[in-house]
Amino acid sequence: MSKKVASVIGKFIDIATLPLNRRQKMKTMARVSETLQREGYREVETKRGVLKFYALRGSGTASSVENMGKDEPETMEWVETYIKSGETIWDIGANIGMYAMYAALDPKVKVMAFEPSALNYGLLVEHIALNKLDKNISPLCIALNDKTTIASLKMKHFETGHASNSIGASENQFGEFETAFSQSVPAIRGDDFCKFFNQPAPDHIKLDVDGIEPVILDGLAPLLPMVKTIIIEVEGENLKNASEQIEKPIFAAGFEEDTSYRERGHKRNRLYIRK
Repeated sequence: MSKKVASVIGKFIDIATLPLNRRQKMKTMARVSETLQREGYREVETKRGVLKFYALRGSGTASSVENMGKDEPETMEWVETYIKSGETIWDIGANIGMYAMYAALDPKVKVMAFEPSALNYGLLVEHIALNKLDKNISPLCIALNDKTTIASLKMKHFETGHASNSIGASENQFGEFETAFSQSVPAIRGDDFCKFFNQPAPDHIKLDVDGIEPVILDGLAPLLPMVKTIIIEVEGENLKNASEQIEKPIFAAGFEEDTSYRERGHKRNRLYIRK
């Protein structure tokens, strides 16, 4: 529906600017764009304070901002319940930064926000700047992986705010997809990241990467015994193979699941807590 309405509006603008020469038309369209961007600025009231967003940077961004607090209330509850002042979170698959910023509203929480998509990373940085959270959020345009290399990020949608990307192959947890764009990215094991850059293991991990969660867990394996909680999205093929590919390494590292989280929100996330 939104695509059809957008198409109609686009045709209306074309008709309205027909009498103008090319230069005037382009100036008019630029001003329309500026007006829409201003109207798309959003302030979202949360339990921890106000967050600001540029909501019209793609349909995925608009949807995510309008649904903040409704789409994944369990992730926000995890932040509120388990993340303490002075602790560090790795937000793996940070997208445009909603949950990284929600955690960082506590100025004593440090967030490492991993987002390999250049489109999402750009808006992530803008959102961090807009909310003046650069002192405790470190945005990183890299992918976590099971090996350290230069990898190809396959994008299903070449649009800011969208997910459904994958490393190496055009396939996510729901199967194969047609690649809209391939982006080269530094991909690094979680333990290599700590070793190369002299970083401590995180206290908490949020893992939402549309299918390659088991691959990333492999690279995180040496760090998991030092982690307190992990919240992880489990859907599609990952759901079918969760006991072997996701739960096995997590349980081996000394975690147990709070199964009540499976029934919260959109029922996508699972929470694991150190015993």
